[in-house]
Amino acid sequence: MSEQKIVSTPENRRVGSTEDVAPWNPYQIFGFVFIATSILVGIVLGINWKRLRKPEWQMTTILLSIFVPVLTISLTLVWINFFAAHREFPIQLTLSVPYLAFGVNFGYIWALARLQNGAYKVYETQGLEALAKYEYDLEGAAIFGSGVALVIGIGFTFIFPWLKGA
Repeated sequence: MSEQKIVSTPENRRVGSTEDVAPWNPYQIFGFVFIATSILVGIVLGINWKRLRKPEWQMTTILLSIFVPVLTISLTLVWINFFAAHREFPIQLTLSVPYLAFGVNFGYIWALARLQNGAYKVYETQGLEALAKYEYDLEGAAIFGSGVALVIGIGFTFIFPWLKGA
């Protein structure tokens, strides 16, 4: 008996295999946040991890993409409900949490797209093989996302009431 050698060809690969599938451009996906929800965009970016050769980050990203918006929306509704009964508080205090929640949602998705974009650039210049050695800057992405959240939260909290009074 002779041993058979199985050769992987396009004909015998599994359907849906991501072995040779190109990753999606994360900033193009991020652009859909203005049309779709941050939940949907986060889920699509989560799916993109498999294409970027980081399948172990896929489920965590998808779960965070659902959990973060649900948590921020819930917190916002509780906050607004509380301040609806206490109209004596300044408008900036009332608006601070809803705008910060909006900033957290937007900052999370933007930071995620930015995190993936570094690997996507490597893919464009060096190919799929280079993704296995790519090191992600998680700390930089977290700082960037937090900065976006704070700028949106603080900026909207103070700018919009000022515009109304101007």
